[in-house]
Amino acid sequence: MSTVQQNLIEVDDTYLRRLSARPGLGKYLAQLWQRRHFIWAEARNKAFSRGRDMYLGRAWIVLQPILDTAVYILVFGVVLNISKNIDYFIGYLVIGVIFFNFITRGLNSGAGLIQSSKGMISSFSFPKAALPISLTVKQLLDNVAPAIVGLLIAFLYHGLTPSLAILTVPVFFLMIHLFSLGAMLIVARITAFIPDLKALVSTFTRGLFFVSGVFFDIHRFDSNETIQSIMLANPAYQFLTAVREATIYQTVPPLGRWLYLAAWTFGLLIIGLIFFWEAEERYARVR
Repeated sequence: MSTVQQNLIEVDDTYLRRLSARPGLGKYLAQLWQRRHFIWAEARNKAFSRGRDMYLGRAWIVLQPILDTAVYILVFGVVLNISKNIDYFIGYLVIGVIFFNFITRGLNSGAGLIQSSKGMISSFSFPKAALPISLTVKQLLDNVAPAIVGLLIAFLYHGLTPSLAILTVPVFFLMIHLFSLGAMLIVARITAFIPDLKALVSTFTRGLFFVSGVFFDIHRFDSNETIQSIMLANPAYQFLTAVREATIYQTVPPLGRWLYLAAWTFGLLIIGLIFFWEAEERYARVR
């Protein structure tokens, strides 16, 4: 028997698995559930971090959306005088600006998320979808205070008393963040492998602003059915309309709007999760 044959060692590889290998979708979801405490702890630790290095600290979480809204009121309400024919314009605009930022923050945050997290990805073995989920939970926690302040401004400025319809707002608030998570998952994967698309994401969100009815009513385009159709198909416009109906217009949004938003929210979330999961093995190689 040769020396080479004598030195051969057989290794049982039954329980070995490839590092960063993609598990089945069911197992992947189970792994995410097992790490729910980590996701929550990570989100809670990073929440309310805005303004920590400033004198006013966490007050900027509330002050920033108020200042942003004040600028829009000055430009669109005073200078351009777009407030005509819109009931409760200040409340309309405040809700539009603040809640639109909630919707688009997921898109913008997803761009480059994998690259910015490559240290953690290369050091630990975990389902990478935990990163956008944790970031979405953080944003949800951060957005509670601005949402409350925005609604208070709308009610107090117009002297309105909330109706029972306002109880639907937390549901829409949660749906907005689930919708945002679905978008974040898609953008995170796309920009991980084609970084140039980060610029297009920013351009897309700016364009979305103008077809979401943030500062004008859809009836402004009664003579242009094409623009109206685009706005009605836009889930961001439907979310803003639903929140306005439940608050300053004191009516429960119609069933059709509920179904449309539910289809968009859960459809985009499912598609985004599957799309992100399909590239699970490749994220460790992103540079």
